Amino acid sequence: MTESDLATMLDFVEHMSDNLAAGSDLEGLDAITSTASPAGGVLVCGMGGSAIAGDLLSSVAANQGLRMAVWRDYGLPGWVRDDTLVILSSYSGNTEETLSAGREAAARGCTLLAITSGGTLSRYATEGIAGGAPFPWIRLPGTMPPRAALGYGLGAQANLLSRLGLLKGVEAEIKAAVATLRDGVSRLGPAAADDSPAKVAARRILGRMLVVYTTSEESHATGLRLKAQVNENGKSPAMVVAFPELDHNEIVGWEVLRPRRDDFILLILRSSDETPRITRRVDVTRELLADEFHDILEFRATGDSALARILSLVQFGDYLSCYLAEAAGVNPMPVSRIDVLKQRLQETDD
Repeated sequence: MTESDLATMLDFVEHMSDNLAAGSDLEGLDAITSTASPAGGVLVCGMGGSAIAGDLLSSVAANQGLRMAVWRDYGLPGWVRDDTLVILSSYSGNTEETLSAGREAAARGCTLLAITSGGTLSRYATEGIAGGAPFPWIRLPGTMPPRAALGYGLGAQANLLSRLGLLKGVEAEIKAAVATLRDGVSRLGPAAADDSPAKVAARRILGRMLVVYTTSEESHATGLRLKAQVNENGKSPAMVVAFPELDHNEIVGWEVLRPRRDDFILLILRSSDETPRITRRVDVTRELLADEFHDILEFRATGDSALARILSLVQFGDYLSCYLAEAAGVNPMPVSRIDVLKQRLQETDD
C-alpha cells in the first residue's frame, strides 16, 4: 500500500459532502421535468456502489409514500410493468447486469432514466435501446472508483426524483446532510483523536470477522454500505443482518462457535427512528450474545433529518474501512479480484 492511495481514499470520504451538494448541478438534470407518480413505483437497477444510493433513499421515499426498490441482478423482477419507472445506475456505464436490466425494461415499455459517467449506458440513453426512443441521463464525473462516487450518485438520484415531483423536501434534506457530513469530518476524519469511534472500531475489528446488525429503516441500508466498504477498502470479510429478523434465527446460530469468540466482533448501527420495541430487543440480544463475540460495539447516527442521519452512518463506515486498510497494511484503492472476474467474463463472451 502507498500512503498516497490511502490519502486519496480518505480524501474521497472527506469530500462526500461537496459531491452531494454538487449533485443538483449535474449535466442532464435540467432535462428532467415533473411527471405523474408511476403506478408501478420506482425500481433502481444497479450493482455495488452504483446501487447503494437507491437503498439509502428508499427509507426517505417510503416515508413519503413512494414505493421504491433496488434490483441487483440481470433482467428484471416479474412484477415490473410498463407503469414502472426504471432508473439505470452504473457509474462506468458498462455494468453488464444493469445493461441487461435496461434492455428488459425497454422491451417491457418501462419509462427509463439513467445515471452514469458514460460507457454503453450513455449510448443506450442517447440512441435508444434496440430501436427504442432515447431517454434522459444524468452525467456523473468520471475517473473515481464507483464506491467513492456515492455523493454524486446520491445527489443525482435525489435531485432526479425531486424534479420528477416524486420526492419532496430534497433541497432541505441535502443541505442538512451536507452540514452533518462536514461536521463529521472533524470527529471521524484523519485529524480526529485516536479514540474517535471509527479509529477505535477499526483497531478492534482488525483480524476478525465483522458482523453488522442494523436496527431501523435508516440504518439497514447503511449496513450494506459498511459491509461493501470493509470488503473493498479493508479487504476483509463482513456480514450484515437486520433487527428484528435476526432475533428469529441469527441469535441461535453462534452457539457452536462460542469457543472461537475472539474471531468475531459485532457492530450495531443505530438511528433515532428505532422503535422502543427494537431498543428493548437490542438490549436483550446484546446480553444473550455476550459470550459469542470478542467485543460488541455500537455507533449511533447524528443529524436532524433522515438523510443526514443515514449519511452520518455511511461516513462512519467509510472512514472505518480506510482505517482498517491502514491497520492491515492493505491498499484500499484496487479491487483486483473484481477486475479479474470482469476480464474473464469478457473473455467468455468473446
